[in-house]
Amino acid sequence: MKSLNLKLVGINSKFKPLVSIDGKLINLKKNKYGSYESNYETEKDAVEISVNRELELKSKLWWLYSLITFIISVFGILEPAYDRKCIMTDCKFNVKLNDTNDVKMRFNPLTSQGKAIELETQNEYSEEKNEYFVDKQVKKRRKISILFKVLVWIAIIILAIYFINKGI
Repeated sequence: MKSLNLKLVGINSKFKPLVSIDGKLINLKKNKYGSYESNYETEKDAVEISVNRELELKSKLWWLYSLITFIISVFGILEPAYDRKCIMTDCKFNVKLNDTNDVKMRFNPLTSQGKAIELETQNEYSEEKNEYFVDKQVKKRRKISILFKVLVWIAIIILAIYFINKGI
């Protein structure tokens, strides 16, 4: 049985990565220093590690999620802001394993282009994908969501003025 000790460091507080090993999503635990760690055991000689970032606005029912959170958050007052840059990551590494393996993934600052992760390990590895990119579909959906929220707030203000004038 081979053990893989995976550590993710340098992650932006707004960035929540999804890490999978050989297609299986793994559970990451946050340590006291703000980095994430996981222990993975396998019988294989090599594993494929992929790191992705999924945004809420990328899903099929993004409009429903946006509407529900807008209403629950008292019409957007308590709603957390979406990422303005809409930066996604797509990283895939093939790592050959020894008996014990320490792999440290150091995240670069969020930019619209460039390498996302620097891999630090004693093991042999190959890099299939390693990039940050701007998702144009998410950016468009974010603009639509903001437009919807502005229109709702204008309607609320108009209705409030109407009912105040009607009451006087």
